[in-house]
Amino acid sequence: MTIQPAWQIPRSGLLWLLIAFVGVVIPHVGHLPPWITAGAIVAIGWRIQVYRGCWGFPGIWIKVALLALCIGGLLLSYGLLVGLEPMVALLVSGYSLKLLEMHRPRDALVLVYLGYFVAITLCLFDQSIAVTSYILVGLLLVTAGLAGLHQTAETTKHSAFVELGSLKTAAAILLQAIPLMLVLFLVMPRFAPLWSVPSQRDSATTGVSDSMSPGDFTRLGRSAATAFRVTFAGPMPPKRQLYWRGLVLSDFDGRAWRQAVPWGYAGNLVQWYGQPDGSWRGDIPRSAASLDYSVILEPTQNQWLYALTPSQPLTEGVGLARDHSLVNRVPVTGKREYRARFMPDSPRDLDALPSIRHFVETRLPPEFNPETRRLAAEWRAEEPDNEALMRRLMALFRREFTYTLEPPALGRHSVDEFLWQSKRGFCEHFASSFVFFMRAAGIPARVVVGYQGGEYNPEQDYLTVRQYDAHAWAEVWLEGQGWVEFDPTAAVAPERIEFGMAETLAGEEEFLADNPFSLHRFRDIPWLNRLRLQLDYLDYLWTRWVLRYDGVQEGLLSRMLGAVDPVRIGLFILIAGFLALLPVLLLLWWRRAGNPRSPLEQLYLEFCRKLEKAGLGRNTGEGPRDFAARASARFPADREQIENFSRFFERVRYAGSVDNLEEDRLRQQRRRLKRFRPGAVRLLTSKSA
Repeated sequence: MTIQPAWQIPRSGLLWLLIAFVGVVIPHVGHLPPWITAGAIVAIGWRIQVYRGCWGFPGIWIKVALLALCIGGLLLSYGLLVGLEPMVALLVSGYSLKLLEMHRPRDALVLVYLGYFVAITLCLFDQSIAVTSYILVGLLLVTAGLAGLHQTAETTKHSAFVELGSLKTAAAILLQAIPLMLVLFLVMPRFAPLWSVPSQRDSATTGVSDSMSPGDFTRLGRSAATAFRVTFAGPMPPKRQLYWRGLVLSDFDGRAWRQAVPWGYAGNLVQWYGQPDGSWRGDIPRSAASLDYSVILEPTQNQWLYALTPSQPLTEGVGLARDHSLVNRVPVTGKREYRARFMPDSPRDLDALPSIRHFVETRLPPEFNPETRRLAAEWRAEEPDNEALMRRLMALFRREFTYTLEPPALGRHSVDEFLWQSKRGFCEHFASSFVFFMRAAGIPARVVVGYQGGEYNPEQDYLTVRQYDAHAWAEVWLEGQGWVEFDPTAAVAPERIEFGMAETLAGEEEFLADNPFSLHRFRDIPWLNRLRLQLDYLDYLWTRWVLRYDGVQEGLLSRMLGAVDPVRIGLFILIAGFLALLPVLLLLWWRRAGNPRSPLEQLYLEFCRKLEKAGLGRNTGEGPRDFAARASARFPADREQIENFSRFFERVRYAGSVDNLEEDRLRQQRRRLKRFRPGAVRLLTSKSA
């Protein structure tokens, strides 16, 4: 029989460690620089070649060079190693390097611990039900690697599928842990800061950014990622009112629109929920046609929120800015739920200061777009009425322009080139050119960015707004009306507002280019569309439950315990923990009762008990041969008897089935063992069995 050396990593353990490495690293590929992914592929390939005996382990200088390359690459990719992505990239890099220097089982255990950490860090990026389920799969694979490391020749010699045996053991361990996990999950508080680590993801992933230039919203049209979900306390407003305001951009440098520095306003620029209304907040008349709604926002790493205009915040930590946008006190680094009240018939800033409108909302950079400036002045002379001028420009958009996800590139005079040459663009092109034209005509105007529309789930009664719903529109200040929304995109492509982005541009190649296998591409197939909606609803329920878990947890504990205090919580953990582990204990007892020890095993245990009474106990996991060597050294006068009995046990135990032993041989050994007194008189014959 071939005995595996104690220093060697079992084949089953190595196989599952490699599978677990691939399984837990793949979900992080989108968060890592490409060179780390390439390095992970090289590491696993090298490790396979080492196992095959084709390559050797990397030497000390190669390992030093690889470490230096990783540190240098991380510094070049991220600068300072501060933030979520740099830390995860550092962890994955160390995971790959450890795979290359794994020589012994203790190195493999370190790899197992790293695998658990890498798997669980996926929660830092997403806490959806799909990601949570995948994390459980990753934990299962890592645990299979841990089980494979403890496989022995005795436990695998009769198994033709030892690798699947490790997976079965891992599944059994996780299933046995579920009851205790549920108990701890019920009583332990949720540590939100652990999942609120600042991220460095760009606008193409997190949504609308704090600036707008040609092409920004076109990129967002490639993604079907969820931006936020909305539940209304009453009937959902018509789609033409679903403009989800994010930021107001008033400063234009000739290429990009940005937020303007607040100027000329007295008092606080933000009125937080729960504080007394400021003078300017009272400018929003309360409308009888108000509607409350709740928003669950995905992480954005920014402070601005999304709301219908005008809305009042109804959640602690949310404020109303002077430009009528909602803001959060801190950046939204995790899923955020907030409530607001929509008042659709309320005008805004009826008495805005003329100086503010002149200096902030009519400024244009010099030496940009001369053709648009000239024509705006001509049209203004022909149309002194502001609304008539806007209708004329909207008619031009409706008559001559095309809405597309693939507009041509624009140069220095972007507005001139778009309005009078290409005439093909996306929402940012229309909003930017409209506001520029209005300002050139002397009318205060500004760009608003956010989202428009959303997909309503009629069966579950909530709205899902996705990244491809990102939108830009214009606001114009009119005497007696205040700030009024104008959407030039609606003049060019009214179906975009009435039916949504997915229906309008479903046939364009760039639409959902970042999600080639998205179920959104199959909306026309009824059963696939129903499946997509049901999956989205499950994720929505999961998100609501996670966000509201603190209140649910407190309510459950109050109903079960009467009052929540440390003593009752402690008793609950003890009692519930025991009840949770009771099925496992009963299963172990049943297995032991259903599989009694063989006569040979009982005989050997009696032999061990006699030596233990004499002062020499057998160590956990100690083999018969090692134990016999220690016993012989301790009791030299009984060396021959101890070694003979141990050889007898080994020969019979590992030679075949114990049931084939002759009954008289067992009785003979049992009689000799009864007379065995270690350290006293030698009674066991030296005759070999």
